[in-house]
Amino acid sequence: MYTNQSSKTASMIPKFVFGFIFFLICLISAWGKNPNVVIILADDLGYGDCEAFNPDSKISTPNLNQLAREGIRFTDAHAASGTCTPSRYGLLTGINPARTGVLNTLLARGKAIINEEEETLGDLFRSRGYHTHMVGKWHLGFDYPNQKKNKWTDQPLPGGPVDRGFDTFFGIHSSAGSNPMTWIENNRFTGEPTEPFTYPKFNIKGESMTVKTKTAPGFSVEQASPTLVKRAVKIINDHANKKSERPFFLYYASPIPHQPWAPMKKFVGKSGLGAYGDFLMQLDWVVGQINDALKKTGLDQNTLLFFTSDNGVGPVAYKMMKQDGHMSSGKFRSMKAFRYEGGHRVPFIAKWLGKLAAGTTSESTINFTDFFATFAELLKVNLEKEFPSALDSHSFLTALYEPEKRLPRPPMIHRLNALRVDDWKWIHPGRTTPFEKTIPEEYELYDLKTDPGEQSNIAEKNEKRSEEFFKIYQAFNQNRKLK
Repeated sequence: MYTNQSSKTASMIPKFVFGFIFFLICLISAWGKNPNVVIILADDLGYGDCEAFNPDSKISTPNLNQLAREGIRFTDAHAASGTCTPSRYGLLTGINPARTGVLNTLLARGKAIINEEEETLGDLFRSRGYHTHMVGKWHLGFDYPNQKKNKWTDQPLPGGPVDRGFDTFFGIHSSAGSNPMTWIENNRFTGEPTEPFTYPKFNIKGESMTVKTKTAPGFSVEQASPTLVKRAVKIINDHANKKSERPFFLYYASPIPHQPWAPMKKFVGKSGLGAYGDFLMQLDWVVGQINDALKKTGLDQNTLLFFTSDNGVGPVAYKMMKQDGHMSSGKFRSMKAFRYEGGHRVPFIAKWLGKLAAGTTSESTINFTDFFATFAELLKVNLEKEFPSALDSHSFLTALYEPEKRLPRPPMIHRLNALRVDDWKWIHPGRTTPFEKTIPEEYELYDLKTDPGEQSNIAEKNEKRSEEFFKIYQAFNQNRKLK
């Protein structure tokens, strides 16, 4: 009796083991079919700063030109906002920052901007077996000890990338010139700023100033970008060397060309347009470093690579470049922090060797918030059931596969008081006027198809349309849940 039962039990063990092994094989096989994904995000790069998007650009960007030849240029792509923090929030969460009231000013609270219940692209990719990495500028806050924002601490920094879907993080909390000037590895500052340091910064008049501060040993504004791109390339090389069956997601948030403009020596004077132009050429080099690393390792054969910018060009660069005959916003109106097109329409390139039509252009309207739904569709994830927090994401996967078709997109809300519907742009001229204190007659209306520079306000000729857009925005405004 005992012997028979033992034999029966023993015979069951191999079946269980084989079943588990079969499950692992299936899972690994599924991983192998999904592409690696890399997002390169520039900081304050204007639409007109890239030759691939502005034939009249006076700044040479050969690596971006090459990437455009290898992929698809999206000419109607938009950051989730006109400034850093809300734009990055929308990119990672699929939530329109206007819905939750996310602005740069929230950073002053010393709290993490992304709540625990707001899942990120890191969470999405990790749910499908990806290794997830972030390198670069976070700018979405941490839960600082005692809420003392931007103060060095030897304590952990909760609420950052490694608590929001990323396996690893190496970078900086904000711009390279923001205190505390030190690296962050995963969830801790790596060194205390103790060494005196000075660097140049330009004011709105184009005048150079000297900023005095302190940095941690081994950290400087000049070495921020080179150090970060080395880390990104190392992640790519390590993945290739390990021959891992699991794909990876890399979010590389470049700190340039945001001020302080501190180009490497080999780029100083190269553009002929001063420090900003030189720094922009260094950004182009960064893109080349990452693209080349993928090619040299062979990972480009199954990597979906994106390049874009977090918002339009900064006001100081905009003014200085315009004086030198370079239009950083191209044909579009205004710059960073504005809701006119120059503030949020950004260069956008997608490349996937053998999968996407190289050297093509798409006119489909897309927003940073749409990354989430696009990747969900690519990975066959039920967005509504598994990641319901990504409320404002609409997949543009079809636009990647069929760039020649212009796909429709639901109304695109810009805070404050701006709306995009098809080719219509409806906007209140007051940058800080609360919606509740506006009336329909105060809004401007532009037809971007015939007037991409937003020069001819046709609101008076389209009163009914303006009233319709006012109601759309009113309905959105009533359902906002502010942080």
